[in-house]
Amino acid sequence: MANTRQRSAPPSFSQEEAADIIREATARALAGKDPDRALTREDLLAMAREMGVSEAAVESVLTSRAGRTKARRRMRKAYISLASHATSYTIVMGGLTLIDLVSGPSWWVQYPAIGWGMGLAFHAMGTLLAVFHFAEKQREE
Repeated sequence: MANTRQRSAPPSFSQEEAADIIREATARALAGKDPDRALTREDLLAMAREMGVSEAAVESVLTSRAGRTKARRRMRKAYISLASHATSYTIVMGGLTLIDLVSGPSWWVQYPAIGWGMGLAFHAMGTLLAVFHFAEKQREE
């Protein structure tokens, strides 16, 4: 005897839910594979074609990700540069302070400390402005 019960309509999903479901299903499917194997660009394009996603959409996402990665590298480099500058300032000013203390009654170390300190302050300000600019761009995307 044939099943005459009506089936319920399939559930509908928002775009965000669908993307999460596909992301999780892909992660589960790839979890059983060789963990050291990286997917190539061609692998991504083949998967996208099977799901009906255009190659242009995949290329757009890849370009966007590459830009974000490049920006993160630039920010890391800027932080390291600022930390290096501050470390150099601290070590050199500490040494000059010791020399000034040992050399006699005249007090001259404040002049290089102020001059270099202004340069360090401008470097810190430039780095912070770059960080804020980067964060703003991230929010826009």
